[in-house]
Amino acid sequence: MRSAGVVAIVAVWVALLAALVHRQQPPSDVPRIELEHSELTTPERVERDEWFGIYQGDRKIGWAHRTTTRGPDGLAFRDDSSFRLAMLGTEQRVQTSLSATTDPSHALRGFRFRLVSPAATFAASGDVTPERVRIEHGTNGEENTLEIPLEEPIHLPTTLRSKLALWDAEPGARHEAVVFSPLTMKNETLSVVVKGRETIEGPHGPIETVRVAEEHQGIGASAWIARDGTTIREEATLGFRMQREVPEVAVSNVEGSAPVDLALENRIPLDGRIDDPRQATELRLAVDGRAADRIPADPPRQRISNGVLEIRRESLAPREAGAPPPDDSYLAASPFVESDAPEIVAQAREIIGDEADAQRKALRLVRWVEGNLSQEPSVTIPSARAVLQSRRGDCNEHAVLLAALARAAGIPARVVAGVVYADDGFYYHAWNELWLGRWISADAIFGQMPADATHVKFLEGGPERHLELADVVGRLQFTKMENPS
Repeated sequence: MRSAGVVAIVAVWVALLAALVHRQQPPSDVPRIELEHSELTTPERVERDEWFGIYQGDRKIGWAHRTTTRGPDGLAFRDDSSFRLAMLGTEQRVQTSLSATTDPSHALRGFRFRLVSPAATFAASGDVTPERVRIEHGTNGEENTLEIPLEEPIHLPTTLRSKLALWDAEPGARHEAVVFSPLTMKNETLSVVVKGRETIEGPHGPIETVRVAEEHQGIGASAWIARDGTTIREEATLGFRMQREVPEVAVSNVEGSAPVDLALENRIPLDGRIDDPRQATELRLAVDGRAADRIPADPPRQRISNGVLEIRRESLAPREAGAPPPDDSYLAASPFVESDAPEIVAQAREIIGDEADAQRKALRLVRWVEGNLSQEPSVTIPSARAVLQSRRGDCNEHAVLLAALARAAGIPARVVAGVVYADDGFYYHAWNELWLGRWISADAIFGQMPADATHVKFLEGGPERHLELADVVGRLQFTKMENPS
């Protein structure tokens, strides 16, 4: 099974932009400051050139380089990185670059983002006016356009951090600001809570810093900021850390062997064993861990009560008319599910032919995706158009393409994500749900409709939402229970 690539790369990417990691909610009684431009400070040192080593645990896997320069009308930021991951035994070398321009108050004017991996190249660029953000994005040269209305200035996390009045704030002080994510292509709230001053090791010896806890999209981050506004250390989910270093140290000693395999190291362990998981029709698991409350009930397929999770594979018969889908969004195109693209529409028509029955159309689509995509680990941001062209990828690529083809064929569809059992534990995975009078699970990786009962659903949504899974990593334990007779 090849899965979980996007969870890791999204987590790493956001960490490099300074907006992630261990969840650190401030106490409810801490001071709360709604960020206004009057609360921003301008450090004397605006020109910056910062180098970092990127680590996974104790192993160095890459480097990052950030620069800030002053222009006649504002500031220019650049953030580049190069690092190595391993996904289910396959090494992935990934490069990212982000450039952005701001006005003198650090409000975003424009950006360009690029992620290059062996599987694909994802790019997004945007220009900002007081009224809207206009974004062009795509994979492997494809172009999609999106406009988002604005009601207030927005920032990128990296451009905002050094501007906050952090150094003289009391522990517990909390700032909030609207930031823009080139990945989700949405405006999100970033909160920064001051934790206190700490002396840590810098590139030239001990240095006094202020430690802050950042939270973005429900995921936390820790950062240590020097008096001049530069970053000395960041810590991120999945064991990632960025450490400020001199340039020659930052780019040196990246290990030649593949780093720790993220998919293997971050699986959810199972006490017990599931024989023939692809044929499982029902499953009972005792759930433990700090993230146990993150598993949703989703009857009739998935129920959870008093720490016991029960999953029953749906039946396709008898066919029931059922109710219409909740809303029209499950038939509409979206940034990564381009169901209105001419090539997607044409492929869907070719697959379903003259078939009129919705269930049989859905089965044809599932089997076509299974049979026409090679299963390869993929560290990228998948879109249906790019996947149709490349004909390869892991579970994320299979899921976005099936969703797009189904919508183009008139079948409401959504991407879901969670975990699935394979070999020795539960691995992060994405699949689909198709509306056939009711939501029916479908997994094109395994050619299943419905999907087997070892699929544990955590959330609904495409790659833009899978970052949320990073907050579950390492925080769950499953124990197999006997199914009721």
